[in-house]
Amino acid sequence: MANSANVLPGGNMNAVTRIGDTVQRVAGPWTPTVHRYLRYLERNGIDWAPQPIRADETAEILSFIEGDVPLYPLPGWVWHDDVLVDGARKLRQLHDASIGFGLDGAVWQSPTKVPSEVICHNDFAPHNLAFAPDGSIVGAIDFDMCSPGPRLWDIAYFATRTCPLTQHPPEGAPGADDAIRRIELILTSYETDATWRDVLRVAATRLWDLAEMSIEKADELFKPELRAEAVAYERDAQYLASILKSA
Repeated sequence: MANSANVLPGGNMNAVTRIGDTVQRVAGPWTPTVHRYLRYLERNGIDWAPQPIRADETAEILSFIEGDVPLYPLPGWVWHDDVLVDGARKLRQLHDASIGFGLDGAVWQSPTKVPSEVICHNDFAPHNLAFAPDGSIVGAIDFDMCSPGPRLWDIAYFATRTCPLTQHPPEGAPGADDAIRRIELILTSYETDATWRDVLRVAATRLWDLAEMSIEKADELFKPELRAEAVAYERDAQYLASILKSA
């Protein structure tokens, strides 16, 4: 039935329920800012992000983005070069469209970062992207963690998840010997003069940040399994730091 509720898989921080062509999520003090931002993106040409419908103190309703959102373990097609290129271009569009967004009275769930060049998605990765059957990206979801920050903050995280920049890549993923080429493909597609060393440095910082947040959320959400994720983030941060040190 069109209006039946269906809890969507994924999302370990915020339960998401699909109701027809909408989704319902838990709201917070940041929700009015995020809704205002999503409307701003739409006015600036981003037609592939959720549109806010309504919100109250406890729940928000957004439009549903139709597409295949991959879950972990990620399917093999996620590692194709086309995903790097398409994702980097979409991320550039998103960042460019955020310029000029009014920050007066804004409340964010994630801390702002310096330099605050754009509004970062803060979780721009395959698990928050919707794909068409041909593998092209048709949308991005989960904007509730967005906040002002540097472009490289999002670029580095996208690279972390898609290159991938981990000490032990998942089965079927490219190995460390291809990481620099894949980073540079992302940078070229985004059209930035940042280097792969810049990406590794910020990616390590980003992983430390994720480790700290996971520990906090483990207690806040009563999800002790997030502590294991924190350990993995710390391990990978140390791994990237060692690569930079020896480069």
